[in-house]
Amino acid sequence: MTQDTKTINFLEAAFKKGDRDAFKTLYNMYHDKLYVYINSFANDKALTQDIVQDTFLKVWTSRGHINLDQSLGGYLYKTAYYTFIDNHRKTQNQYKLLDSLAYKKMTELVIEDDDEKQKKINCIKAAIEKLPAKCKEIFLMNKYQGYKYKEIAEQLNLSIKTVEAQMGRAFSIIRKEVKDTDFLNLFLFFWKNNS
Repeated sequence: MTQDTKTINFLEAAFKKGDRDAFKTLYNMYHDKLYVYINSFANDKALTQDIVQDTFLKVWTSRGHINLDQSLGGYLYKTAYYTFIDNHRKTQNQYKLLDSLAYKKMTELVIEDDDEKQKKINCIKAAIEKLPAKCKEIFLMNKYQGYKYKEIAEQLNLSIKTVEAQMGRAFSIIRKEVKDTDFLNLFLFFWKNNS
């Protein structure tokens, strides 16, 4: 048994007993490797980081039940993989739910008469026209021209946070003006949606 193996075995045993310093050391040993592993599936830095954090939280919470006859590294990889799969399934279910809600609302809109739909669209357009100049420019670049927040920030020499804040302000103002929020949400959903 090498010195490294002895050290890891010692850390794993201490971690299992609730030693936070041992856990921190193991966290530092495995974090980057797990990140690379999960990001190869997720291809999304924020999602990958969330999954890695969830993995370590799950492992810490279940530390008393972990069988140390197997390697902790293997257990971490397996837990991370199943956490990714669970997250993927939840996301797919959320998309299915959103699709079904959008379909239901679209069906209602087909039944609704054209004059009523046009009034609602005109109401949304009037609300957009009332936006402050910079707010309106950013909103239209995103929703009408299809630019992503990062692209808008670069073109207007702003921070992404400023673009996000202006988009939030635009939605807030428009929602106050438009009474049928279901119609508004559907309209904005089917209008170019890039962030």
